[in-house]
Amino acid sequence: MFSKTYLMRLVKSNLKMSLIFMLLLCGLIAIIMNVFTPETMSEIAGRSADMPINPLGDISTLPKFLANQYFGMMALIFPMIFLILTGTKLIVGKVDKGDMACDLSTPVTRTQIAFTSMLYLVGSLAVIYVMIGAVGSSVASIAQPGELDYAMFLTMVFGSFLLQLAIGSIVFLASCVFNRTSRSLIIGAGLPILFFGAHLLSGMSDKLEGLKYLSLVTLFDTTAIINGSGYAAKLGMLGILAVVLYTAGIMIFKQKDLPL
Repeated sequence: MFSKTYLMRLVKSNLKMSLIFMLLLCGLIAIIMNVFTPETMSEIAGRSADMPINPLGDISTLPKFLANQYFGMMALIFPMIFLILTGTKLIVGKVDKGDMACDLSTPVTRTQIAFTSMLYLVGSLAVIYVMIGAVGSSVASIAQPGELDYAMFLTMVFGSFLLQLAIGSIVFLASCVFNRTSRSLIIGAGLPILFFGAHLLSGMSDKLEGLKYLSLVTLFDTTAIINGSGYAAKLGMLGILAVVLYTAGIMIFKQKDLPL
């Protein structure tokens, strides 16, 4: 199903971008773990609680601080940008530039190209999140001893990974469907940006809370993860969606007409 040679080419050509986003996200989780102090955050939370729009959310404890500031903001937007850039480049970017004709002139099939591209996208995302979990746990054990439930934290990391996996599947599907990068980005970037915007606005005011139903981010329920129940089915839905859309993308790319 996949080509080892083609996979190595993808790793080599996309390594710099993957490393940049991995280091950025690992650096941010390390900073978050270091700057948190219950007293300071409780004071900040108390000041912002009476504001008409609370941009910070509940940051009174380390898990809530992570949920709202890291997983609800930083680990939402930066992996999304990575997936949009990489997922678009892997398929439709090559078709649009004419590079796909060169790839298909070698002993590699459309199915191998699509499956290997999907494997790279998912694999690189998984490596980023493994590093987030490792760095976050290590720094917390030193900077925040006794403050973090590691099982809960790793569940949150896994949940964020599944969310981005689903978002990546939308980008990948759009990349496989369209032959022009601009058209692919309408769906591949437009929907994730819509999800992010709806999520951001829904948390600012009770009047805007209904916007959360327009966003896949709602299925990544950090409050339920912190409470220890009610999150498994939602995360399962993200996983199922990802499998369906990645599979659909591969099948569509295999059968569609290409401007070669």
